[in-house]
Amino acid sequence: MIKSKDDPNYVFDEYKGYTIASHKNNVVEESIDNLIIVYPPKEFPNHGFIVGLDDSKLSGPKKAIPHNMEDAKAYIDWVVKLGEERAGKVKSEIPKPQPRRGRKM
Repeated sequence: MIKSKDDPNYVFDEYKGYTIASHKNNVVEESIDNLIIVYPPKEFPNHGFIVGLDDSKLSGPKKAIPHNMEDAKAYIDWVVKLGEERAGKVKSEIPKPQPRRGRKM
């Protein structure tokens, strides 16, 4: 567990207000052995998301997916965009219904 940003086993980066903790032994290319944790603003070190770890199963082992720092930044971009859409700052991609043509009743 990471306690502070002074942990010598991790390299820390800030991206769009999020903290990315990348283990010092990570490689640049995508790998299931990379350990990257994304912390939302003001949530470090208590609540983080482990990039590339699928723990959606109710039982059995967790599944690791090859990932790298670009995947961590893509995840943050997705979370930020979703938050903006929910806040109504960005128009949703759901098309509006077309106006009816023909007689009005």
